[in-house]
Amino acid sequence: MIFIPTDHLKAGMALAMDIDIGIGKLPLLTKGQVLTPGFIQRIQDLNITGVYIESSQFEDVVVKETVSRKLKQEALTNIKKIFENYSRKTLVADVSLRTVSELANSLVENILSNEEIVVNLSDLKDHDDYTYSHSLSVAILSIMIGSHLGFGKRLLSDLACSALLHDLGKMRIDIKILNKQDKLTEEEFSAMKKHPVIAYEHLKKSKILPSSVLAGVESHHERFDGSGYPKGLGGDEIPLFARILAVADVYDAITSNRAYRKAWFANEAIEYMMANAEIQFDYDILKAFLKSVAVYPVGTFVKLSNGQTALIVKNQPGNTLRPVIRIIRDDGTCTEDIDLLSNFNYISITITGRCCDSHFFDLGTGSSDTRN
Repeated sequence: MIFIPTDHLKAGMALAMDIDIGIGKLPLLTKGQVLTPGFIQRIQDLNITGVYIESSQFEDVVVKETVSRKLKQEALTNIKKIFENYSRKTLVADVSLRTVSELANSLVENILSNEEIVVNLSDLKDHDDYTYSHSLSVAILSIMIGSHLGFGKRLLSDLACSALLHDLGKMRIDIKILNKQDKLTEEEFSAMKKHPVIAYEHLKKSKILPSSVLAGVESHHERFDGSGYPKGLGGDEIPLFARILAVADVYDAITSNRAYRKAWFANEAIEYMMANAEIQFDYDILKAFLKSVAVYPVGTFVKLSNGQTALIVKNQPGNTLRPVIRIIRDDGTCTEDIDLLSNFNYISITITGRCCDSHFFDLGTGSSDTRN
């Protein structure tokens, strides 16, 4: 399979993975379905950045799920129920918080059972229910970061619980502010900045959640240089969970399509975040994050520093900047797989960015589209 940006989809291409569009809904399109102009328009309308397409030439390239689809659907259904109940009631019920803890445990168990703990962007971007899918994505990313920091299962579960609840306070913010396409006014931004404290004040009344979980919720918008909110904490003053959530939260936010901004690709987001090390983010946590997230997801076409084009075949746990690649020659044929981490001939070769050459997206897809 290969990953093709939405702008390069053509009629006749066949999907290699389902396209899920919402909690409890049937997939928009299923694996094996052949794209039509109408289907492509629907994908564009939903602001989906790209999809996996079947390719006879790259049929051995497979994307492995970080978290099972069944567990993701279960988690999203429960997150939605908890958030919506909170929007109507004064407090979050103790039974709901126990459900969150159980979900956190399940996510940790599922992720740690995966031999290759590297998350592809496609694992996080297959739903359009942003509020709920964002909470789940931040939890998945936080678990990955925590695992590379050496956290045990109990600590990882607490971290995941904090991540699942970190945006609960937004359910008390005016929806017009949350979805506003233009820049927020000073008054609107002041209202938005209250959501971490709103959630913290309500959650602490339950007496169920550990203080570390509450601290993560309250402080996930603090920034390493002290420029964040609500308290303007800096450096190690910021609770550890909050420093982890800050990285996961920003990454998922900027790689998601929003009403006011198009999604960034993974490599663009990571470049931005690394440029803000020790400014917005804790550098040690960013290093753990880089070991967790695929800079270039499996199936992505990339350009190399020597001018060649390649396909990402496999990401390396612990070093996602040096994946296994397959060079694509000018005539469309391929080399054997090359491990950038261990192949001496490629020790000085780096990936410079995504490939934008349209003809590579047709390789082995069997597209029947003949338009110019």
